This record gives sequence, structure tokens and C-alpha cells, in this order.
Amino acid sequence: MIPPDNIVAWEFDYILCASDYENEMRRTLKELHIPDEKIISGKLNYENIMEHKYLFDISHFLAYQNQTIEKSVNVLMERNRFCDIRQGLEWLDETISITGDGAWAVGYDYLSVLCKILQIMEPQNILEMGLGQSSKVIIGYQKSSGCNYKVIEQDENWYNFFRKDNLSMSNDIEIFIRPVKQIFNEKYGVNINCYSDISDIVADDTYDLISIDGPWGSDGISRTDILPYIPQCLKKSWAVLLDDYERDGEKNLIYELETILKNCKIHYRKKIYGKYRQLCLLTSDDNQFLCSLF
Repeated sequence: MIPPDNIVAWEFDYILCASDYENEMRRTLKELHIPDEKIISGKLNYENIMEHKYLFDISHFLAYQNQTIEKSVNVLMERNRFCDIRQGLEWLDETISITGDGAWAVGYDYLSVLCKILQIMEPQNILEMGLGQSSKVIIGYQKSSGCNYKVIEQDENWYNFFRKDNLSMSNDIEIFIRPVKQIFNEKYGVNINCYSDISDIVADDTYDLISIDGPWGSDGISRTDILPYIPQCLKKSWAVLLDDYERDGEKNLIYELETILKNCKIHYRKKIYGKYRQLCLLTSDDNQFLCSLF
């Protein structure tokens, strides 16, 4: 990194502003009396690259564009699959808007796997960490099945907004607000986000299905709240779904979960779904067919 004041001492043909702070960089360079014709935008868009193709490797731009297109096509395929699956579920109101392409929302593949688990396993005790799009699916299932359904959410403002937007939520659903706190994880040497104490929610119950998309992710290892309660919180037939498995923190959580299960001599199956946005499914041996849904 070259300090701005040192730039005037260098000889150069062009300065490429490849940064989110391009406007600020341009202002600084102009204050240093750098000619406009020597200041080039680093934006990877078609117009900019074609204007300055003597500086850019067009093959890199094409690769970037192809990846962007591929990701968009992949999202459409996942969305179509979810739409096909939800059409066959009488308990999921087709008028309810459920999206899997929001920044903080679970992906469409997560929603698809969740729907199939609810349809096939017919769980009676469900624990969800993180209130969101997946909750809309489980709410529909709960209204039809009468299952026990607990949700742990970190943000009371988000809960209030969600509640207003989903007025049909049953009063039988237990929602617990547990603000996030940071604790130091000695094994991974990092501070991680955790819910405030959830022992009163989890410790005295067992679950067929646990869906984890909260709290916020962390570096090193994420969403460790469930670890102290494994395997005692699992029923004989069970499934655990974890979102954001493409991230290292979630991968390390699954590693720790698997270690506990192996140490306790509990047989299980594992499946990773999704290409760019991934989810991990761990399930008891009797539900192995859940590992080949699509």
C-alpha cells in the first residue's frame, strides 16, 4: 500500500482505483494534481472494461461474468425446485410469500429439504434457532400437525416485525428472545456470538428436528449453542439442519457435532446440499433417505 502523499514521487502510466472507495480515491488523487486521464476506474463492468481493454484481461472479465450468470441460474433452479415441492404440501398456504434469496434468509435448498423432512418425518418436537423464512414453513406445518414448536430469536425488533407480517401464527408456538453475547472459545481462540442462556429452553426436552440459522455467524466456529445438549436433546429418530455450511465457522460446528456423536457411539448420516449456498443435514440412520432428496 502506497501512502497518497508518496504517489507524486512515483513514475506511472495509470492509477487503477480498484476499491469500494473509488470516489474518495479520485478526490485524493486530484488534490495531488494527478491528471484525470491517468486515473482509471477498477469496476468490473462491461463498459469500463471495453473502454480500457488495453489494461484489463478480458478473459478474466468473461470468467467473472460467467460465474455471475451461473449463480443466477443456480438460484432459479433452486427456486423452481422449492416451488414444485411446496405445491404438494396441503399445510403450506400457497399465498404466503417465502423467499430463499435474501441476504440473511436461508436458501431455497434449505427450504426444500426442510419441507421434505416435515413431510416425511412428521416431527412432533421442533426446535428452531433463528426466526425467518424457514419459520414460515414450520408455522404452516405446526398449524396442521399441532406439533410442539420452539423458536429462539436474538432480536426482539425483528420478532415484532415478523409477528405483524404473520398474523396467523398460532399462540401455541413458543418464541424465546435471547439477546446475543460474545464468549471466548478457547479451542478456536476467537470470540463467538452466542445466545444468552438457553438451558431453560433446551435442557428438559428432546427433539425430532433442530433447525439452526442463528445467532449471527462467527469466525473460527459458529452457532455452538446446541453443543452442550447433544446428544441428550435428540430423540431416537432425529434430524439436525444447519444453514451457511459454506462458511468455515459452520463447518467447524458440524465437526464438533460429529465428534460428540461418534464419542457417544451414535450412528448417523450426513449430507451436504447446495452449491454456492450450502446446508448440512445430520440425521439418524433410520432417516438415511433424507440424504438423497435431490
